[in-house]
Amino acid sequence: MQRVRHKFSSPDGSVHGSLQSCVRTNDLDLVGDGTHLTSFGMLGNFSFNGPDYRTSCEMWTHILRDLGVRLEPIHVHPDRDDHKAIWRNLGHEVADDPECVWSDGQIGGNCCEVYSHGVEIGNLVNPLNHSTDVGFGFERLVMVLEGKGRADETSLFDQRYDPVVRDHIRTLALFHKNGIKPGAKGRPYICRLLLRKVLTEKLDPEPWTEWVEQEKKVRERSLETCKKMWLRHKDKSPEWWWNTCGIMPDDLKLML
Repeated sequence: MQRVRHKFSSPDGSVHGSLQSCVRTNDLDLVGDGTHLTSFGMLGNFSFNGPDYRTSCEMWTHILRDLGVRLEPIHVHPDRDDHKAIWRNLGHEVADDPECVWSDGQIGGNCCEVYSHGVEIGNLVNPLNHSTDVGFGFERLVMVLEGKGRADETSLFDQRYDPVVRDHIRTLALFHKNGIKPGAKGRPYICRLLLRKVLTEKLDPEPWTEWVEQEKKVRERSLETCKKMWLRHKDKSPEWWWNTCGIMPDDLKLML
Protein backbone atom coordinates (compact mmCIF):
# COMPACT_ATOMS: atom_id res chain seq x y z
CA MET A 1 0.00 0.00 0.00
CA GLN A 2 2.86 2.40 0.82
CA ARG A 3 4.03 2.22 -2.80
CA VAL A 4 0.75 3.69 -4.04
CA ARG A 5 -0.20 5.84 -1.05
CA HIS A 6 0.73 9.07 -2.85
CA LYS A 7 -2.11 8.48 -5.29
CA PHE A 8 -4.71 9.40 -2.67
CA SER A 9 -3.45 12.99 -2.86
CA SER A 10 -2.98 12.86 -6.65
CA PRO A 11 -5.69 10.45 -7.81
CA ASP A 12 -5.36 9.11 -11.34
CA GLY A 13 -8.38 6.80 -11.54
CA SER A 14 -6.29 3.64 -11.17
CA VAL A 15 -6.92 0.60 -8.99
CA HIS A 16 -4.54 -1.63 -7.04
CA GLY A 17 -4.82 -4.93 -5.18
CA SER A 18 -2.39 -6.78 -2.94
CA LEU A 19 -1.73 -9.30 -0.21
CA GLN A 20 0.65 -7.26 1.89
CA SER A 21 2.92 -8.98 4.40
CA CYS A 22 3.31 -6.93 7.58
CA VAL A 23 5.72 -7.39 10.50
CA ARG A 24 4.99 -5.77 13.85
CA THR A 25 7.11 -6.19 16.98
CA ASN A 26 6.31 -3.15 19.14
CA ASP A 27 4.11 -5.39 21.33
CA LEU A 28 6.41 -8.42 21.26
CA ASP A 29 5.78 -9.31 24.91
CA LEU A 30 2.08 -9.85 24.13
CA VAL A 31 2.68 -12.40 21.37
CA GLY A 32 1.24 -15.75 22.35
CA ASP A 33 -2.01 -14.38 23.79
CA GLY A 34 -3.94 -15.44 20.69
CA THR A 35 -4.48 -11.90 19.44
CA HIS A 36 -1.03 -10.39 18.83
CA LEU A 37 1.15 -11.70 16.00
CA THR A 38 4.59 -10.62 14.81
CA SER A 39 3.52 -11.01 11.17
CA PHE A 40 0.20 -10.90 9.40
CA GLY A 41 -1.21 -10.48 5.92
CA MET A 42 -3.55 -7.76 4.74
CA LEU A 43 -5.76 -8.41 1.73
CA GLY A 44 -6.19 -4.99 0.23
CA ASN A 45 -7.82 -3.26 -2.71
CA PHE A 46 -7.52 0.42 -3.50
CA SER A 47 -9.02 2.86 -5.95
CA PHE A 48 -7.83 6.41 -6.53
CA ASN A 49 -10.86 8.36 -7.65
CA GLY A 50 -11.69 5.31 -9.71
CA PRO A 51 -14.49 2.75 -9.17
CA ASP A 52 -16.65 4.13 -6.40
CA TYR A 53 -16.85 2.93 -2.81
CA ARG A 54 -19.96 0.92 -3.59
CA THR A 55 -17.94 -1.35 -5.90
CA SER A 56 -15.70 -2.51 -3.04
CA CYS A 57 -18.69 -3.08 -0.76
CA GLU A 58 -20.29 -5.23 -3.46
CA MET A 59 -17.10 -7.15 -4.18
CA TRP A 60 -16.42 -8.03 -0.55
CA THR A 61 -20.05 -8.93 0.01
CA HIS A 62 -19.78 -11.50 -2.81
CA ILE A 63 -16.40 -12.80 -1.59
CA LEU A 64 -17.58 -13.30 1.98
CA ARG A 65 -20.85 -14.90 0.91
CA ASP A 66 -18.98 -17.27 -1.41
CA LEU A 67 -16.71 -18.23 1.50
CA GLY A 68 -19.70 -18.76 3.78
CA VAL A 69 -18.62 -16.16 6.35
CA ARG A 70 -21.49 -15.20 8.66
CA LEU A 71 -21.43 -11.45 9.21
CA GLU A 72 -22.69 -9.31 12.06
CA PRO A 73 -24.16 -5.84 11.41
CA ILE A 74 -21.76 -3.62 9.47
CA HIS A 75 -20.45 -0.76 11.62
CA VAL A 76 -21.00 2.59 9.91
CA HIS A 77 -20.47 6.18 11.01
CA PRO A 78 -23.85 7.67 12.04
CA ASP A 79 -23.40 10.64 9.67
CA ARG A 80 -22.90 8.48 6.57
CA ASP A 81 -26.39 7.77 5.30
CA ASP A 82 -24.88 6.99 1.89
CA HIS A 83 -22.75 4.18 3.38
CA LYS A 84 -25.74 2.80 5.28
CA ALA A 85 -27.78 2.73 2.09
CA ILE A 86 -25.07 0.80 0.23
CA TRP A 87 -24.88 -1.95 2.86
CA ARG A 88 -28.64 -2.21 3.35
CA ASN A 89 -29.18 -2.51 -0.40
CA LEU A 90 -26.70 -5.41 -0.34
CA GLY A 91 -28.78 -7.17 2.32
CA HIS A 92 -26.76 -6.33 5.43
CA GLU A 93 -27.85 -4.99 8.78
CA VAL A 94 -26.14 -1.79 9.89
CA ALA A 95 -25.01 -0.52 13.29
CA ASP A 96 -24.15 3.13 14.01
CA ASP A 97 -20.59 3.53 15.28
CA PRO A 98 -19.11 7.02 15.81
CA GLU A 99 -15.63 5.43 15.96
CA CYS A 100 -15.79 4.64 12.24
CA VAL A 101 -13.21 7.27 11.35
CA TRP A 102 -9.75 6.35 10.03
CA SER A 103 -6.62 8.42 9.47
CA ASP A 104 -2.91 7.79 9.08
CA GLY A 105 -2.20 11.32 10.28
CA GLN A 106 -2.43 12.91 6.86
CA ILE A 107 -5.04 11.08 4.82
CA GLY A 108 -8.30 9.82 6.25
CA GLY A 109 -12.02 9.45 5.99
CA ASN A 110 -15.00 7.53 7.27
CA CYS A 111 -14.81 3.76 7.28
CA CYS A 112 -17.09 0.76 7.58
CA GLU A 113 -16.01 -2.15 9.78
CA VAL A 114 -16.90 -5.76 9.07
CA TYR A 115 -17.29 -8.23 11.97
CA SER A 116 -17.78 -11.97 12.23
CA HIS A 117 -18.04 -13.96 15.49
CA GLY A 118 -17.13 -10.82 17.44
CA VAL A 119 -13.91 -10.28 15.48
CA GLU A 120 -13.23 -7.36 13.16
CA ILE A 121 -12.11 -9.01 9.93
CA GLY A 122 -12.11 -6.03 7.58
CA ASN A 123 -12.27 -2.29 7.19
CA LEU A 124 -13.41 -0.34 4.14
CA VAL A 125 -12.17 3.26 4.24
CA ASN A 126 -13.43 6.09 2.02
CA PRO A 127 -10.32 8.35 2.01
CA LEU A 128 -10.96 12.03 1.25
CA ASN A 129 -14.45 10.90 0.18
CA HIS A 130 -13.25 10.11 -3.34
CA SER A 131 -11.15 6.93 -3.09
CA THR A 132 -11.16 3.48 -1.52
CA ASP A 133 -8.75 1.78 0.90
CA VAL A 134 -9.85 -1.71 1.92
CA GLY A 135 -8.02 -4.10 4.23
CA PHE A 136 -9.08 -7.58 5.39
CA GLY A 137 -6.92 -9.52 7.84
CA PHE A 138 -5.84 -12.79 6.20
CA GLU A 139 -5.22 -14.62 9.47
CA ARG A 140 -8.51 -13.43 10.93
CA LEU A 141 -10.40 -14.62 7.88
CA VAL A 142 -8.79 -18.05 8.12
CA MET A 143 -9.57 -18.14 11.85
CA VAL A 144 -13.27 -17.51 11.18
CA LEU A 145 -13.38 -19.98 8.27
CA GLU A 146 -11.76 -22.73 10.35
CA GLY A 147 -13.89 -21.99 13.41
CA LYS A 148 -10.96 -21.29 15.72
CA GLY A 149 -10.91 -18.99 18.72
CA ARG A 150 -7.36 -17.78 18.11
CA ALA A 151 -5.48 -16.88 14.95
CA ASP A 152 -2.47 -18.94 16.00
CA GLU A 153 -4.61 -22.09 16.28
CA THR A 154 -5.28 -22.19 12.52
CA SER A 155 -3.58 -24.28 9.86
CA LEU A 156 -1.36 -21.28 9.06
CA PHE A 157 0.71 -22.09 12.17
CA ASP A 158 2.67 -25.21 13.15
CA GLN A 159 0.67 -26.57 16.09
CA ARG A 160 3.55 -28.74 17.35
CA TYR A 161 5.10 -25.69 19.00
CA ASP A 162 3.90 -23.40 21.78
CA PRO A 163 2.11 -20.19 20.69
CA VAL A 164 5.15 -17.91 20.88
CA VAL A 165 7.45 -20.27 18.99
CA ARG A 166 4.89 -21.07 16.29
CA ASP A 167 4.45 -17.34 15.74
CA HIS A 168 8.17 -16.56 15.57
CA ILE A 169 9.10 -19.38 13.20
CA ARG A 170 6.35 -18.30 10.81
CA THR A 171 7.76 -14.77 10.74
CA LEU A 172 11.32 -16.07 10.30
CA ALA A 173 10.13 -18.05 7.27
CA LEU A 174 8.64 -14.82 5.90
CA PHE A 175 11.95 -12.98 6.40
CA HIS A 176 13.84 -15.77 4.65
CA LYS A 177 11.40 -15.76 1.72
CA ASN A 178 11.96 -12.02 1.30
CA GLY A 179 15.76 -12.24 1.47
CA ILE A 180 16.12 -10.65 4.93
CA LYS A 181 18.91 -12.20 7.03
CA PRO A 182 19.82 -11.73 10.72
CA GLY A 183 21.77 -8.50 11.19
CA ALA A 184 22.42 -5.46 13.34
CA LYS A 185 19.90 -2.83 12.27
CA GLY A 186 16.41 -2.41 10.87
CA ARG A 187 14.64 -5.48 9.55
CA PRO A 188 17.74 -7.71 9.91
CA TYR A 189 17.83 -6.79 13.62
CA ILE A 190 14.18 -7.86 14.06
CA CYS A 191 15.04 -11.08 12.24
CA ARG A 192 17.94 -11.70 14.66
CA LEU A 193 15.79 -10.82 17.67
CA LEU A 194 13.18 -13.44 16.77
CA LEU A 195 15.81 -15.99 15.83
CA ARG A 196 17.52 -15.65 19.22
CA LYS A 197 14.21 -16.40 20.92
CA VAL A 198 13.94 -19.83 19.28
CA LEU A 199 17.60 -20.91 19.30
CA THR A 200 17.07 -23.48 22.06
CA GLU A 201 14.02 -25.08 20.41
CA LYS A 202 14.17 -28.41 18.58
CA LEU A 203 13.14 -27.33 15.11
CA ASP A 204 12.42 -29.31 11.98
CA PRO A 205 14.67 -28.33 9.05
CA GLU A 206 13.30 -25.43 7.02
CA PRO A 207 15.10 -23.08 4.63
CA TRP A 208 15.59 -20.46 7.34
CA THR A 209 16.97 -22.90 9.93
CA GLU A 210 20.29 -22.69 8.10
CA TRP A 211 20.75 -19.57 10.22
CA VAL A 212 20.51 -21.40 13.55
CA GLU A 213 24.01 -22.85 13.99
CA GLN A 214 25.68 -19.71 12.76
CA GLU A 215 23.59 -17.57 15.10
CA LYS A 216 24.45 -19.80 18.06
CA LYS A 217 28.13 -19.10 17.39
CA VAL A 218 27.52 -15.37 17.09
CA ARG A 219 25.61 -15.40 20.38
CA GLU A 220 28.35 -17.33 22.19
CA ARG A 221 30.99 -14.84 21.05
CA SER A 222 28.80 -11.96 22.22
CA LEU A 223 28.28 -13.57 25.63
CA GLU A 224 32.02 -14.12 26.08
CA THR A 225 32.73 -10.49 25.30
CA CYS A 226 29.97 -9.37 27.63
CA LYS A 227 31.33 -11.45 30.54
CA LYS A 228 34.74 -9.80 30.21
CA MET A 229 33.23 -6.31 30.26
CA TRP A 230 30.40 -6.80 32.73
CA LEU A 231 31.99 -5.64 35.99
CA ARG A 232 33.23 -2.40 34.47
CA HIS A 233 30.11 -1.58 32.47
CA LYS A 234 27.18 -3.32 34.15
CA ASP A 235 25.37 0.01 34.60
CA LYS A 236 25.24 0.63 30.85
CA SER A 237 21.96 0.53 28.93
CA PRO A 238 20.80 -2.44 26.85
CA GLU A 239 21.27 -0.27 23.77
CA TRP A 240 24.94 0.29 24.70
CA TRP A 241 25.51 -3.45 25.14
CA TRP A 242 23.96 -4.17 21.76
CA ASN A 243 25.96 -1.50 19.96
CA THR A 244 29.19 -2.45 21.73
CA CYS A 245 29.23 -6.25 21.62
CA GLY A 246 25.99 -7.42 20.00
CA ILE A 247 24.33 -8.72 23.16
CA MET A 248 20.54 -8.96 23.12
CA PRO A 249 18.46 -7.55 26.02
CA ASP A 250 17.26 -11.05 26.99
CA ASP A 251 20.86 -12.29 27.22
CA LEU A 252 21.82 -9.49 29.61
CA LYS A 253 19.71 -11.25 32.23
CA LEU A 254 22.28 -14.06 32.20
CA MET A 255 24.84 -11.63 33.60
CA LEU A 256 22.84 -10.85 36.73
